[in-house]
Amino acid sequence: MEEKYYDKLAWLADRTEKSRITDFIENYQKPGRVIWINMLAGVSRGVGMTIGTAIIIAIAVYVLSFFVSMPLVGEYIAQLLDWVNTFKQAK
Repeated sequence: MEEKYYDKLAWLADRTEKSRITDFIENYQKPGRVIWINMLAGVSRGVGMTIGTAIIIAIAVYVLSFFVSMPLVGEYIAQLLDWVNTFKQAK
């Protein structure tokens, strides 16, 4: 029974190694494809991080707007919200 699993594991390792070699050869023959894929991946990451950051900041501003009525913290948050509103109107 153990030998059966060893044989399947060896077969899987062999197939994985062959696929890596195939991938390496394919990328070596087409460097433009590698550049294109890496550029697309970089743009995707950048757009995703920008959208994620905008969502987190929007949620933080929304939550902070509830604390405006607090005595000490409210002044700082109100000033922060004024800055945000000024920036919105400037655009």
